[in-house]
Amino acid sequence: MMGIGTMLGAAALSAVADEQLFGFVRGAETLPQGQSELYQFVTLRSGKAEGAYYGLDFETELEHGFTDRFQASVSLENRYIYNRGVSGDRDALDDTDSYRFGGVSASGKYRLLSPFKDPIGLALRLEGGYVQHDEVDGLPEKEFYIAPELDFQKNFRDDTVITELWLGTEWAWGKQPAEQYPRELAFQGGLGVSYRFASNWFIGAESNIRAEYPLFDLNQFEHYVIYAGPSLHYSARRWWATLTCAHQVWGEGTGEPLDGRTYAEETNWQIRLKIGFNF
Repeated sequence: MMGIGTMLGAAALSAVADEQLFGFVRGAETLPQGQSELYQFVTLRSGKAEGAYYGLDFETELEHGFTDRFQASVSLENRYIYNRGVSGDRDALDDTDSYRFGGVSASGKYRLLSPFKDPIGLALRLEGGYVQHDEVDGLPEKEFYIAPELDFQKNFRDDTVITELWLGTEWAWGKQPAEQYPRELAFQGGLGVSYRFASNWFIGAESNIRAEYPLFDLNQFEHYVIYAGPSLHYSARRWWATLTCAHQVWGEGTGEPLDGRTYAEETNWQIRLKIGFNF
């Protein structure tokens, strides 16, 4: 009985904290009414077709549960970009070593079905934001975007195995002069599975995909990319941390060789550390 009680207590803690078990995949949980969380994300993007490239994204987000079903957040993002010799035809960039202000965003998430009470969890999420410098080379732009998505979650074995799936789109305007086209449509999503192998510890795997179409034209394909890799999550009473290491397992881009990689806007690796504090 003690083991069952401990297990249920851990599951309840997870539900209250709205812990994020994955670096890039989102589930259907929401914060309880009146509870807030402060997140710090650090994402390293590295590896191009040639030269040395490192991009660091620093995102700080504050999230609040207005009801048990609805939460909203605001975030601020900054970037550091370093590249030398990234001068090939497929990913030609100017040498850079600088910090840039990234942008601001806000999101709202409404949970329709609970992963703990219903056969499957389901939430609707909407994000919008403004980007002042692009993430590839820190070039200036005046991008506004809106990104609706569906978040699914299914828990198994008394909430020791967690599966999450999200599917969404993104409409963006004002991407010039950082990019050739003024507007862009993207389809994106991700899938993750995580297992609690010890008290407060989860280990898992996740993947995410993104496909982009300039000018909102589905006949004008630009590139698509798939990343996948392991994730590790630890939770304490008032904070949690997640580390994900994702590798580009497949990609294809217009004007690039058909070698299973795309580098115009993507990298070989995306490594993300997320830390959350609940209060």
